[in-house]
Amino acid sequence: MRFRTPAAAPVAEDPAQDPLRRLAASERVLDSTFRPLSTPEMPRPAASAPQPELELKYLLPGSRAAFVRRWLEGVVHRERAYPPALVVTTYFDTPDLELLDEKVNSDHLKTKVRVRWYAPLDGGPPAGPVFVECKHREGATREKRRVAAQAQPAHLAAVPLSAPDWGELLMELRAAVPGLPTDLAPVLRLAYARHRYVDAGGARISLDAGIVVQAVNPARLHAPARRDALRYAVFEYKGHGQDVPAHVAPVTRLGARRSAFSKYLACYQHVTRDTF
Repeated sequence: MRFRTPAAAPVAEDPAQDPLRRLAASERVLDSTFRPLSTPEMPRPAASAPQPELELKYLLPGSRAAFVRRWLEGVVHRERAYPPALVVTTYFDTPDLELLDEKVNSDHLKTKVRVRWYAPLDGGPPAGPVFVECKHREGATREKRRVAAQAQPAHLAAVPLSAPDWGELLMELRAAVPGLPTDLAPVLRLAYARHRYVDAGGARISLDAGIVVQAVNPARLHAPARRDALRYAVFEYKGHGQDVPAHVAPVTRLGARRSAFSKYLACYQHVTRDTF
């Protein structure tokens, strides 16, 4: 008798034993694990704060100004927008010279009020407008306001500093700078030759020489003007960083020394021979 061998029962497949199914299952797990989440964006590094403008002044003997000017023309470029010019500046102050005292007594708080125009170095008539300016410094913060006045430089150069024309120049500045003293009047007018330069990084450099006191206001300053020039020239650097760059640093080896120099104070001392 022949017995039929019973058909083998189907064996249930174990997905864990199938390599392809194991791979698919693992991919599903990875997909669910690394599904994009609504997490906040990683913070970006903060941008470094811009460096404040560095303003440095150096004094050098006036007799060396021509040599330093020739040296500058070999390491930086002339600022073509501003050719060499005679800068004529009139400083204003109160009857007690309070603005001058700010400079004498503190380097933290200073205010300057002045009228300025420019003229060619060859002795030609003044060119351009008259500017009325207020420079205020409190610590390391500096602010400058400048307005163009409705006046002619030739007229102002001809009238005495005690004339009422000068007081009228401050009207527009007072609107832009509230709080200016009400009793400001001219004290002295000075002039000097300025040469301007700029380097490859955009820093501005100026050399001022031949500083003379052209006129004084006897109502504010009881001393006559002196036409002999100050014995100093002024090298000024305005740029960004912690110090003057390497290509300008040799100015200190040419006789220049760092100084918080004020032309207003220096000319006052030059006229009055007062050294405080």
